[in-house]
Amino acid sequence: MNSKIKNYVDVLFNDVPKTRKAAELKEEILSTLNEHFEAHLAEGKSENQAYTDALADMGNIDELLESLAPERELKPKIDDYRRRKARNTSIAVMLYIGGVILLCALPGISDIFGVWDEDKAGITGFILMMCCVAAATGLLIYTRMSVPQDVEPYIVSKKSGFDTSTEQGRHWAAYSKLYWMVVTIIYLSVSFTTMAWHITWIIWLIASAAWQAILLFTGGKDESED
Repeated sequence: MNSKIKNYVDVLFNDVPKTRKAAELKEEILSTLNEHFEAHLAEGKSENQAYTDALADMGNIDELLESLAPERELKPKIDDYRRRKARNTSIAVMLYIGGVILLCALPGISDIFGVWDEDKAGITGFILMMCCVAAATGLLIYTRMSVPQDVEPYIVSKKSGFDTSTEQGRHWAAYSKLYWMVVTIIYLSVSFTTMAWHITWIIWLIASAAWQAILLFTGGKDESED
């Protein structure tokens, strides 16, 4: 891919909302421009001339960008879904964290105050944590599946990874790899040290909840819905 074309398209989409429709159009424009660029190079033109001619072949790109704007009557529905998604995601994160707190706190409270048997407190904490995890996961799935069909094209779809075509995406992809590598080291270290494999898997739940919280509160995105 020609770097000048990529930079041109990146700048072109700087102020465009990060929606699925925008992402698809961006990929289409990038692909088309590069095809025209390669075709002009094959004709014997210089890189600068091929670049200029490729842009000229596209015509008025502003008209394509205008097509990304949602219809006026859809804007309230889009805003309503985004508010609902933000609210439900916040609740889900709190449930994940709350479940871990219950698992850790109930045995401690039992030990300190002698309220009830410590083993029963641990089992109760585990059951409550799994209930919180189930509720949080169900809420996230429901939120994702309840996107109105006419709104969905304006919502960025979730992909398995980050948009590495942008500098921010490359940074978050690097942070993600480092984060999960550290979590793996911690998990293995704690597990081999304590040999408590039956309980150390909780480290992954805590790490997952923490990562989602980091993405939520710092603006990091793994191509999640905008």
